[in-house]
Amino acid sequence: MMSKLNSFIVIGFLLLQTSGIAAQSNLEPSLQASLLDHRMAELHATKANGDYELAILGIIKSIQAGELERAVEEADTHLEKFPESQVGHLLRADALSALTGQLDSVAADAYLPDIRFDGLTHQMRNRWRHQTDHAEIVHEKVPASLLDMGDHAYVIVADMSQGRLYLYQNDSGKSRLLHDYYMSVGADGYGKQVDGDNKTPVGVYAINRHIEGSALPDLYGKGAFPINYPNRYDRYLKRTGYGIWLHGTPSDTYARAPWSSEGCFVLSNDDLLDIGKYVSAEARTPVILSDAIEWLTLEQLETRKRALVGVIERWRRDWESLDTNAYISHYEDSDFNLSKGGYALWKKRKELVNEAKTFVQVDLEIKSLFAYPGVDDMFVVKYKQRYLSDNFSSESEKEQLWKLDERGRWRIIYEG
Repeated sequence: MMSKLNSFIVIGFLLLQTSGIAAQSNLEPSLQASLLDHRMAELHATKANGDYELAILGIIKSIQAGELERAVEEADTHLEKFPESQVGHLLRADALSALTGQLDSVAADAYLPDIRFDGLTHQMRNRWRHQTDHAEIVHEKVPASLLDMGDHAYVIVADMSQGRLYLYQNDSGKSRLLHDYYMSVGADGYGKQVDGDNKTPVGVYAINRHIEGSALPDLYGKGAFPINYPNRYDRYLKRTGYGIWLHGTPSDTYARAPWSSEGCFVLSNDDLLDIGKYVSAEARTPVILSDAIEWLTLEQLETRKRALVGVIERWRRDWESLDTNAYISHYEDSDFNLSKGGYALWKKRKELVNEAKTFVQVDLEIKSLFAYPGVDDMFVVKYKQRYLSDNFSSESEKEQLWKLDERGRWRIIYEG
């Protein structure tokens, strides 16, 4: 099936699917435009893509306001700068169709396969919805997953339900939004389970490599940042697959449809090059791939962080107390270390070790603390541990996964 373009199809379909300013407001179009321009200028994170997204939204705004000649002029300017913008070509043809009442020589060729047409309108809808429904939220609040960035300079957080990638900077211990980007994910969505399911994983990962674009096929654009999927929690759940990358777009495409990859998460080449200035394999930049983001105020985030740090602190104090039963009670026995087994032997060894101690001192330095996406009540903490006793001392980097059990108790399900 092929889709023929006109403004009622493209813009009507786009706005009916959103709840933003233009879709809901009774304000005059000129006032709507003023408000939207203000939000874009004041609230939207700085982009490296030469105002690609702002231009797209401006064209939509002009068509919606009935300013069709202006829309065509804006589309022409946009396409001079971004000739590979498929959305730009779609909107130009749409505006010309509405302006002339019939398709001209440009719009006459604007027949698209339904799957491609749906992808382009889905992309426009995501971009519009971000500006009209979410722009203020993302600049006033912080993802609930970002409890403590620790010593990481930057963290990536993806909201796959909204098709948006956020780059946060560590600003003296506070998470500050630096940039945000339109993003594409798997053709069959997210929540990867098995190899070949065309879904993007949900979880906490890290960039572990960088591949230059010159070493890759054109599909991957200007480069790629592979992540460590599957992580240990994925393997515990028997999830399979490999090769999940953050990468760019082919040379003939500025931005892909929101759901279009084989499981990777994808930015435009401009945005990939921009984010590449901040993230790296050397820094093991964390990547939090979320099915959906819960947004909290800084005060709410701090309250939640204090509660979880308190959970960790009780575990630390019980370890120092040499009360072995109290210390061991913090660990999940039935699924110890993600089904690796050996709980009985581990418990016996801890009892023997503690019996031989006269004192234990444990100091912790949190390196990162993230709520785990896609799972109710679970968090992952990485920390530097300094251990001192009367007959042994050590310093090591550790990681724990904590999960709330059915009785409402926080328990360690992995430590290593």
